[in-house]
Amino acid sequence: MEMYLFWKRNSLGGISISAEGMRSFVKNYLSKPYACDQISLSKGEDCLFVLITYPEGASSIDMEMTETRVKSKLESLGLNVRITWVQVEKGKFDGIPSLATLVKKPITWAVAGAAIFMLFFDGFWSLVRTVLLGAAFYFATVFFFSDKGERVIEKVKRKAGR
Repeated sequence: MEMYLFWKRNSLGGISISAEGMRSFVKNYLSKPYACDQISLSKGEDCLFVLITYPEGASSIDMEMTETRVKSKLESLGLNVRITWVQVEKGKFDGIPSLATLVKKPITWAVAGAAIFMLFFDGFWSLVRTVLLGAAFYFATVFFFSDKGERVIEKVKRKAGR
């Protein structure tokens, strides 16, 4: 369900802004590792409050440049802006869903069924080779979707002339 934030009212009616739309707009002007987690509007102060998270050890100069860029883009829309920075701790890798969530997905049961079928009809070593090949593709995919992988892809594209 989309949440709309009330902004102003005049003789023609009220103006509301999509909270998710504003977060998406702000995210366009943020570079990694910064993230916009929350946006709120204050009717009394006629101000948009933006909450941006940053990791431990982030550069204060980079944060200032990011804040200036985001603030200028939002102010060009006619909004008064206040940006709040919140530090997030580095946590463990959250890319793998929890076991309970994984068990509820149909793809999990499809893969398990295929593995059992392969074990009985094609043998143990065929299953091991398939699992190892699947793991190789998984880790290659994780790598290419990471920052380092994206840089490698860009280098390959440049060398290919694209």
